[in-house]
Amino acid sequence: MTTTTFKFTGNENSAVSFTPSLDGAVYNAVIKWNLAAQRWYLTITSNSGARMLTRPLVGSSNTSDINILFGIFTSKLIWREASGLIEVVS
Repeated sequence: MTTTTFKFTGNENSAVSFTPSLDGAVYNAVIKWNLAAQRWYLTITSNSGARMLTRPLVGSSNTSDINILFGIFTSKLIWREASGLIEVVS
């Protein structure tokens, strides 16, 4: 298992983009602030632009993991809210 981290500090005025490797393929990920819902949302798309998922970003503590990708990918994506890091475990 390999863990890759991406910095996410949460600036509501700009989206954050990164390219995680999930289940052996590279995808496009974008995190945007939703003003109406007052929360962050993660959208994963394939390189062809097909949307794979859009889910609210839920923070995990340092002692427990909330896998945002559950049910779609076998890789894990976890937001460590306190440290401002996105962890991708594949």
